[in-house]
Amino acid sequence: MNFKYKFSVIVPCYNSEKFLKETLDNLLGQTLKEIQIITVNDGSTDSTADIIAEYSANNTNILSLYQENAGVSAARNNGIDHAEGKYTTFLDSDDLFSENALEAMYNALEETGADLGIYRLMRFGYGGTEFNPIVDSLAKDKHIDCYDKRLLWNFLCNKCYRTELLQKSGIRFPSLRYSEDGAFFMQFVYKTQPKITGIYDAVLKYRRLAPEQGYSVSQRIELELVEHFSRSHELIYDAANASFYDKNCDNPEDYLQEILNKNFTALVNEFYRSLWRGDDETVAFIGKKASEIRGKMTSETKKKCSNVIKDIGEPIFSKSEIAKKPFVSVIAKKPSKDFIHTLYAQTMPVFELITAENTDLPKHENITFLTSRSFKKFAKKTAKGKITIILKGNEHLDMRFLKVISLLKRSPKFGILPDFVIKFGALLFLKIKK
Repeated sequence: MNFKYKFSVIVPCYNSEKFLKETLDNLLGQTLKEIQIITVNDGSTDSTADIIAEYSANNTNILSLYQENAGVSAARNNGIDHAEGKYTTFLDSDDLFSENALEAMYNALEETGADLGIYRLMRFGYGGTEFNPIVDSLAKDKHIDCYDKRLLWNFLCNKCYRTELLQKSGIRFPSLRYSEDGAFFMQFVYKTQPKITGIYDAVLKYRRLAPEQGYSVSQRIELELVEHFSRSHELIYDAANASFYDKNCDNPEDYLQEILNKNFTALVNEFYRSLWRGDDETVAFIGKKASEIRGKMTSETKKKCSNVIKDIGEPIFSKSEIAKKPFVSVIAKKPSKDFIHTLYAQTMPVFELITAENTDLPKHENITFLTSRSFKKFAKKTAKGKITIILKGNEHLDMRFLKVISLLKRSPKFGILPDFVIKFGALLFLKIKK
């Protein structure tokens, strides 16, 4: 099969005007020049179409596709059908590649004869810059087994595929808005049994938005997203089970238990920890799915999962109940807007806020208002948490702040406070109730 380009990069675009130019410039600046850039405008209503038109007019290797709004999965599938590169990868319209990423991917796939490559993942933007250690370990390996459990912990689109195998496999992104990349990737692996290699020299730079910039899909908490997340993991579990059946494996249970472990861990970390951004129905659904997953676990897997909720304790899947039984009480008389943003972005959600009257505060059940006149007198007496923290209310809290505080109380041997907590002067304000 003859291909016109060495690589095709599929870029789904929906109201992408803010970052799209940066993303396209990043692709055009790649050290590998024989690439096809496929932009798929998914019915955008902003200036995305104008930006695509400008770039495609000046660059013959940009293929511009348009579809009525149908979601990111449909956009990527559209792009797959039009790929003319020997290899194909995906890049969201607000993300970036390291400058030599596509060249590194191409060279690695050519040298190893692999059908699928996994490259590094760097998160940047809100929350700082960090590499994913599990992905790094995969990216270092030349040969990766299709049932390597680490693959279950790497569902983002940091993969590149041999286009011919991808197009002929019939595997496409499911019509989901969350974790669709994981379902696509794992179903492809189970069905085609590809030769897989790691590519350490290529990096996907995955952007995280600050709360005030608006949450990306992976940062929002909506019932439909949790439902789609659950459906994705069901597809993976069923596909893995069918794959083992086809191969007549005697004992696939250990691998299937790892899928459950990953499912529960992701449900807690990606949704439950952000429950203040969801409504009551969504939080209740998270609780229901968590219970169902745990019901399928062995005692050993349940023990593994207990570490995931070490800072939270047994999760409470009700915001009103959390408000009655918070683990941490935060007292801040005059909280700034930035303080509120960072407080409700905490990864340990079992807390309450005690503050003076403020019409700009969100309407959450875990906020207690006291009048300014009586605030100093009654704030500490009002606190219901096992830990009470008094802050000025103008701090920019690290998103792990309450998590570390909680671990210190629940696990005294956890260790000393790291620097990112010390810098807030927490040691001066931390008062643990007896």
